[in-house]
Amino acid sequence: MSKGGRAARITLADVAARAEVSLATASRALAGDTRISAPTRASVSSAARDLGYVPNVTARGLRARQTRALGLMLADLADPVHGQVASGFEEEAAAAGYDVIIVSAHDVPEEERRAMTVFMERATDGICLASSVLDPEEAMARAGSVPIVVAQPDHDGRAVAPGRLPPGTIRTDDEAGIEQAARHLISSGHRDIVYLGSGSRATNRLRQAAVERAVRDATGRMPRAIGLPEHAWTDPDAVGAALGPRPPDAVICYDDKLALALLDGLRRRGLAVPRDIAVTGFDDIPFARLANPRLTTIATPVVEIGRLAARSLVGAIDSGQLPPPLVMPVELVIRESSCTTDRSGPRSARAGRRASARASAPAGGPA
Repeated sequence: MSKGGRAARITLADVAARAEVSLATASRALAGDTRISAPTRASVSSAARDLGYVPNVTARGLRARQTRALGLMLADLADPVHGQVASGFEEEAAAAGYDVIIVSAHDVPEEERRAMTVFMERATDGICLASSVLDPEEAMARAGSVPIVVAQPDHDGRAVAPGRLPPGTIRTDDEAGIEQAARHLISSGHRDIVYLGSGSRATNRLRQAAVERAVRDATGRMPRAIGLPEHAWTDPDAVGAALGPRPPDAVICYDDKLALALLDGLRRRGLAVPRDIAVTGFDDIPFARLANPRLTTIATPVVEIGRLAARSLVGAIDSGQLPPPLVMPVELVIRESSCTTDRSGPRSARAGRRASARASAPAGGPA
């Protein structure tokens, strides 16, 4: 027994001693080397089973200069979007014979640097940073010769033209998706449109700019933008109150989590979606299809992003070359939260309902 009462790790030397062979013979036998006789290979395998020997794949990989492991950094594994990226990534990595080491960094640059250190210390063969806030050039410098893929970057560099993105970058066409949502609301008769943002990340600023551009070009009016803290979606009352005493015709939310919180917050204010206010989200997380009403949103191929990131890394490990940057298309999914047959009298009946909501709105909400 080792210190602390835990069983000592069974080593290859223990197996060799049990089988009464040399260490080199035991190693070759377990590797299936046909230069070792069949009876000896069987004896060594039996000894390994009896002792419960588990090969140290990390040490073996370091000797072979390959650990068959990929590093995946996520902002938050509990987030449905990041969980789906991880699912696709692990599925593709496993199919190629790779294990995955996952580290969450919570949108904190120093935590992302720590994640990079973990991956380098574990000698991973490739690294994927998902929703990274680090400058991609810094991340690649830290990775050295290890191939690195940046999926859905959240650094300011994601806003550059696709042709100027670094190799190995994968991102969705958020601008086109947001513009689709804005055009859908405008074509449905909405003119007073608000963008409800979350945090200060690059994707939030990019989506806000896309809403402002689309609404201004179509209506000649600049939409309002309301910024909320990063995790505001956990407080539906505050999200509902953020619209102020005069709710707009429609709201485009930064993501589905914020949109779902808004549905709840508006319901508590006595406002019905979509009868009084239309609401759209972004991402099409599974809960969007279960909401009441079901949420209109922009569907992003998050599972496929995970698969493609792993596939790109495996290809780069084999070829030594990262693929060109890729901007993936997104799709507007129209559901109940932005559609209603009760569109008559948009400035009469709906205005009366909003007046009632203003009277019952929580005190102190932003104007």
